[in-house]
Amino acid sequence: MMKVIQATFFIKAEKREAFLADILPLVEAARKEAGCIDYQLYESFENKNQFVMIEQWKNQAAIESHNQQPLLQQLFQHMPDYAAQKTSILTFDKEA
Repeated sequence: MMKVIQATFFIKAEKREAFLADILPLVEAARKEAGCIDYQLYESFENKNQFVMIEQWKNQAAIESHNQQPLLQQLFQHMPDYAAQKTSILTFDKEA
């Protein structure tokens, strides 16, 4: 059973470019990780600076490995400065 994560980021307008500078290399690197099925970042049409990350992972072990990656840790460290409100994270299982 595949694991899916949906993270919604609400970014301060003045922090948009810094957020993108952190997250775009993370997206590229995550796609190359073992166990990554898909990793996509989308921006809302209605709410500028609201981004949704949809991640699909082979299993929980792949997620745990991903969570230790330096680019993700860097994003976690910067999010309090970037965020206009708390990030919303949903996780669920999906049949492959």
